[in-house]
Amino acid sequence: MRTRRIHCFIAVRFGKEDTDAIYAKIARFVKKMGLKPRRIDRIEHNENINLKILSELEDADIVIADLTYARPSVYYEAGYAHRKVPVIYTCREDHLHNKKDSLKLHFDVDRNNVIFWKSTKDLSFIPKLKARLQNVITSLVNLSIVDELNEFLRDIKKSSFNPENIFKRMDDLFSQIDVYPIVSREDLKHDLNLENRLTIHEKIFNMIDEDFLIETPKSQETQWKRLAASLKNEIGQMEKLLENSNYGEAVMYVSHLYNFYKMYLHTMTKLYQRPSFEYGEKYNEVKATIERFIKIVQNPIWN
Repeated sequence: MRTRRIHCFIAVRFGKEDTDAIYAKIARFVKKMGLKPRRIDRIEHNENINLKILSELEDADIVIADLTYARPSVYYEAGYAHRKVPVIYTCREDHLHNKKDSLKLHFDVDRNNVIFWKSTKDLSFIPKLKARLQNVITSLVNLSIVDELNEFLRDIKKSSFNPENIFKRMDDLFSQIDVYPIVSREDLKHDLNLENRLTIHEKIFNMIDEDFLIETPKSQETQWKRLAASLKNEIGQMEKLLENSNYGEAVMYVSHLYNFYKMYLHTMTKLYQRPSFEYGEKYNEVKATIERFIKIVQNPIWN
């Protein structure tokens, strides 16, 4: 399941007023959709530039390639990316039938569904790009995430988590927790800090389950209660982020919440008998939430 934001690599001709302006438009819109725009001359690095470009392309989920001025490097980057990720082509409209090498579409790219722009003030460009990105992103993440959420929903309905099936046990345990600040969405550490918070919660869960299991049951119970309170707080903060997010961000937050709710349900099995009224409430809360997540991912609202 995806736990990081979708990366969108943008390949353009550097140093031209119109393509720089088009890049700025694309980057603003990509960011508004909750994706991470990446352009090689805007990324600080100490690596060989060619290796850094290939590294960024390998890490990309989507590539937008603007073919204006027919830069060989842009064609190369688009072709390299096309091996494994969707590539959306854009270009200035006068390149369609231009015979000048530096001002035309090459290599039969004109047969692709290219999004053309007339000028940097072309009002139809971003709506066209939005429609194409919506289609690409939905097909990219929707099915895999919904499949995993549905699988988890099926598992908890038939597993020991379900109060009606008290004799079964889930095999999986999770590892680790600590606190990394939930900084602004615009901060480069936002996504990484969320992943660290999840990872360390999982480690703590494992520590409690293994180290306190037999020798110190009272201490174990105290630790489960502490973890339950921490998980509840984490889920509350993540739900607030989800509530005010666009689709790209929502995909990431749902993925994190999915993992936190799995761990939360495990923790409830340590604190309450199954079946019981108290545990039944927790189980129904998680089941309803997973069903809500499936609806969010299947029916995105595009800001």
